[in-house]
Amino acid sequence: MAFFDEYDEEDDFDGVKESARGAISHVTNAIMKELSDCRFLVVLNNWRGRYIDLWDVGVPVIRQLSKRVLWSSRGRFWTHATEEHGEENVEKLAGLRDVAIFADLLYYNSYEAVVDSIRHTLYAEAEEVAKYTGVPGPDMSPKIVMECILYMALIGNNVRNISWEHHASNYWVCDGIIKDEINGGRSKWEIADALCRNVNLDLCVWCAETIREVLIAEQQSCINRWVSFIYENSKEVQVPSQATSFFWTAAGQSINHSGTRTLEAIMSEHLERSSNLRVIHLSHCSFSFSSPPFLSCSDLRFLLLDHCKDKDDAQKYHGEEKECHLHSQCHSQDGGACFQNLWVLDLSYTDWYCLLSKDMLDLMANLRELNVKGVSNRSMSHLHHCSGAGSNSRRLLKLRVVAEPNNEDENNGVDGGKNQEVSPVVASFPDLSSWHILKTIVLDGCGDLEQVGCNALPLSLESFSLISNVPSKVKKISFQGHTKLKILVLRGLFDILVELDMSGTTIKTLDLSEVQAKSLRRLFLLGCEKLNAIRWQWKEEDEMMWLEALCIDTTTQAASTWNREDNKSYKQEEATRREDASETMHGNGRAVTSGSNYYYVSLSDPRLFRSLVHHRHDKGLHVEISSTGGRRGSSSQGISNGACSSSGGKKQVRAANLHKSAASNLYADAIVSIFNSKMSQAGGADRDEASVSMSILHCPPAPRYPPDLGHCYISIQDETQTKQETRGTTLPSFVHKDAKTLHLHDSLSITSLPGPAPAAESLVWNKLQWCRLERCPNIEGAVFTAPSSIRADGYDTYFSSLQTLWASQLLMARYIWDLSTPYLGAFSFARLKLLHIDSCPRLAHVLPLYTSIKFGCRYLETLEIVCCGELREIFASSSDMEPHHQEPRSFPRLKRIYLYDLPMLQHICGGHSRMYAPKLKTVKIRGCWSLKRLPAVRRALRGSTPPLPTVECEKDWWDSLQWDGEEAGHHPSHYKPTHSAYYKKALLRTSVLR
Repeated sequence: MAFFDEYDEEDDFDGVKESARGAISHVTNAIMKELSDCRFLVVLNNWRGRYIDLWDVGVPVIRQLSKRVLWSSRGRFWTHATEEHGEENVEKLAGLRDVAIFADLLYYNSYEAVVDSIRHTLYAEAEEVAKYTGVPGPDMSPKIVMECILYMALIGNNVRNISWEHHASNYWVCDGIIKDEINGGRSKWEIADALCRNVNLDLCVWCAETIREVLIAEQQSCINRWVSFIYENSKEVQVPSQATSFFWTAAGQSINHSGTRTLEAIMSEHLERSSNLRVIHLSHCSFSFSSPPFLSCSDLRFLLLDHCKDKDDAQKYHGEEKECHLHSQCHSQDGGACFQNLWVLDLSYTDWYCLLSKDMLDLMANLRELNVKGVSNRSMSHLHHCSGAGSNSRRLLKLRVVAEPNNEDENNGVDGGKNQEVSPVVASFPDLSSWHILKTIVLDGCGDLEQVGCNALPLSLESFSLISNVPSKVKKISFQGHTKLKILVLRGLFDILVELDMSGTTIKTLDLSEVQAKSLRRLFLLGCEKLNAIRWQWKEEDEMMWLEALCIDTTTQAASTWNREDNKSYKQEEATRREDASETMHGNGRAVTSGSNYYYVSLSDPRLFRSLVHHRHDKGLHVEISSTGGRRGSSSQGISNGACSSSGGKKQVRAANLHKSAASNLYADAIVSIFNSKMSQAGGADRDEASVSMSILHCPPAPRYPPDLGHCYISIQDETQTKQETRGTTLPSFVHKDAKTLHLHDSLSITSLPGPAPAAESLVWNKLQWCRLERCPNIEGAVFTAPSSIRADGYDTYFSSLQTLWASQLLMARYIWDLSTPYLGAFSFARLKLLHIDSCPRLAHVLPLYTSIKFGCRYLETLEIVCCGELREIFASSSDMEPHHQEPRSFPRLKRIYLYDLPMLQHICGGHSRMYAPKLKTVKIRGCWSLKRLPAVRRALRGSTPPLPTVECEKDWWDSLQWDGEEAGHHPSHYKPTHSAYYKKALLRTSVLR
């Protein structure tokens, strides 16, 4: 089962609904392989009544090869020898190649045989249903199941408008059919819910009649307990004294012009004598609200009033005065005994809203479910009167309010006149925060609500549904801090919804697939530890969701991880403090303000990124990505984290390990010495130039942008992720499409940027201007994912805005970016100014600089590569021509080249490409013994002669360089070399073993 649980978990993160989950391909293949050479018979009980193609699950059904299926369709109290479920339909469901089995009653010779057959079938299915509920006997048995089914069959004989889906379990419990578990484990409500999930509640007319006919003996003990009448069939009703359930409705010609029928006096008398009544369902009738016929039913547990009216609706009482009068009348007679033990109250289009007053709800102290369906938001306005700190609904577990939109006919009487009362408009949700055990709230059609706030909801809330089939006025929905909330159902038109806050809830899947929310701009999911997926409403595959604020944190249950005053997470503040202020993305002195746009994503499992693939930010983003654990120790900080600190008035550099330890780097002492020398000699304006030119000391800060630029911080809790689990992590689209600055550091989960992407995804990164990547040991191959598809002409432009590229300690990376095709846009990498790479031991080349990229690196000023043992070329080239057959690659602004400890570097530009750098000022090279050429620096023919660029290098290496000659502008006299007195460590001339 762990195998299937693993696939279920993957489907959870993919946002696949349970009803849409298909077969597992290799399991299907294994079944197919096992059964292909066998003769078999499959017995399939398909009680849902939908055709299932067994080939899809690996069962090769071939009648001619004795591979057959016995198909039993529409079980759970369905039979099939009828017009509704005829043989034709069954064979259609089963398929012509299969064999369908069903109860064909036409083959029996006697009525008794038919009855016995159906009885046997019903009890067999009842036994199966009882077993599938998971409730052991005697609390659940075939007898209890049959009694519940018989209840529906008998009541449904006369009353057709019963919502069994909503109330079947309530009827069974309130009537006393289902009771609490003997050992005190499950409650009667839990047992009834389990039965509802396993029995077919949609009994057709023929099936109900058949059940009544074959269960004659069972009816004898129930027929006087469960009473149902239609007024046109019986004008005077005799209600037995032992009756426990009473259903009455007007029908046909008996309904008057007002849509109701008056309960006769004799019915009231019988109801008064029937003190055992526990369930009353009245539909389309009139009676006195001040003295209801069931007032003395002290054992009443369930009361449903559908389209009922007050018979004594006198004109002298109106509005609140009328309700106060009705309320006082109810209290004066028997103290309202019929309401004191109610468990379920359902008011549907019944203007008896004084039952929703605070005093009446206090009287109904045992009420656990309240359903209100009415015109407009009148029910909501009455709930306002009984809300607040003084409300006393101690046992209410479920509240369901269904309202209808206002329209012109609503305020008009049937006779065309105006009603004296107008439904009030309720813009705020009633304060139910003190309803301490309320678990379920369903709001359907409450379109005038403008806000659903967390302060008005009880902390016990587990399920909330908000449905609106007309344009809703809701602008903000918040469930922040409701830690027990597991289910949220949003469906309908929420065109002006701006903010949704689910912070601190335990929801697993946020389903917005049936929500039209074009104005949604802010989504908060902080402290949602159980969150696996977000389902969105995508009409097209390339459709994007534009959000201004997106905050997700699944690493903790607490919603307090976000500082609402500064719009910044505490984790982000901690990560920012760990970085030097001048090095981090937020180190430019500009904090995230309350008016800024911001994305914050902190995940315990990176698979949640699958739900954010199609998200965009329209104003650009500062993006920072790291793990929740931060750095993993000072031993891995690398030279890129060295910072200048003042001690005794002198600048000192902290020498750090580039590979494993400082002692393993033969040139570490020389590098530190050069840095110290440069910084000690620099002064005034030259010091600023030194801090820029010696950029190996620190990464330049991110550029300053307008205040409305968004900020994004992504944190992945990868300490518990295995390498296999972290494969395939794909960052959201806003990272590669909207990021202007990107800082990725200390992450085990990221294997490439943005990760494996869909074939149609455009990975051009043309907004990115500043990029810093460091300490991500699991990045393999290319750091930036190459697009899987390119334009038809092959000339896409990539990284056209990138100015700073800083990569450090990417231990497994082979390329920073690479693309197999040599045909790239002419302006790819055109604005790159600083290229810094250090401690990437497996790097083969950095970037492609093909002939088609005519303007690539035209703005490059500083090139520094440090400690990359396998680097063979910095810029890969597509040209294989000899040097004298091609024009040199021009770097018109290149001023500084720093190359250290690159023993296998053969070319700066790959192949035989030559370089031309007329503004080159400084070259520092150590440990690059395979490099044989420097760029040409052709001297000016007119005017002043620019100073010669200085070269600091080993003398032996300088003497081994190759030159093209004075005419080519490539000659040693064009440089000013200097050599250190201790440029390399002395080596043994003989074997140590001798």
